[in-house]
Amino acid sequence: MSESQFLDFELPEELYNEVLRLAGYYHREAEKCRDSKAFLAGCIMIGAAFEALLLAFVNCYPEEASASEVAPRRRGVVKPLLDWSLADLLAVAKERNWLPSGLSLDDEWNEARAQIGDYGEVIRQIRNLVHPARYVVDFPRKRITKRYLESAFEILDVANDYLLNKIGDSLREAFERDSEAGA
Repeated sequence: MSESQFLDFELPEELYNEVLRLAGYYHREAEKCRDSKAFLAGCIMIGAAFEALLLAFVNCYPEEASASEVAPRRRGVVKPLLDWSLADLLAVAKERNWLPSGLSLDDEWNEARAQIGDYGEVIRQIRNLVHPARYVVDFPRKRITKRYLESAFEILDVANDYLLNKIGDSLREAFERDSEAGA
């Protein structure tokens, strides 16, 4: 990918900061939903927070993300980051092993093999219940309860820890490279 393509891919600092702000905002809204027992709305807000978190994270690793075989493309060119869906962001995070996955989307759920990337898919699927067609097909005549929302909060926290660990590892590697170069 050329430098000019990265300029189209990466978010300007102002937008990046806004995405980070939105991640926190959505999380706080989910907490308000939990307090008022609006569990479906809370799950949708957690899904939005998760999407914002992944969007900001992918922006930090444009070369790795755009090199992914599953990065969304239009006419062979990686789409601008703001055109990526939650499914796109999550697919790249799993393929790059930022959020490890033990299952494929076609596999039956297996708790023993499921990893954080698989649980991220659960957040995405519950977030998609905002669409009536998804709700009637995927979750007919059922309710989203407090247990679902609490699980979504926990998944988001664990995913955030995985992503922060990747950033920490990257900083350590950069520091070691700089130390070796200066020695």
